[in-house]
Amino acid sequence: MRTNDSMDIKHNDINESFQSHHGNKELLAKVIEGFPYPIQVYTLDGTSVAVNRTLLAEYNVSSPDMIVGKYNLFNC
Repeated sequence: MRTNDSMDIKHNDINESFQSHHGNKELLAKVIEGFPYPIQVYTLDGTSVAVNRTLLAEYNVSSPDMIVGKYNLFNC
C-alpha cells in the first residue's frame, strides 16, 4: 500500500469518528478542552463556534464570547 493511500484511510477513519459523534456537542467540548494547545473550531463558512481555555490564555482573551460567533476566519 502506498503512503498516500494509508494516510487517506487514516483520514477517513478520523472523519468517521467525528461524524458518528456529530450530535454530541458536550463530548466535542470535553475533547477540545482536554488539549494542551490552542484550539478553535469553525463552521464551514469560517465563523468561530468554539475555543478552548488554552487559546484564551495564549491570546489574553478574557471570555470566549469575545471570539465565538464574532470572528470569521475568511473575513480577517
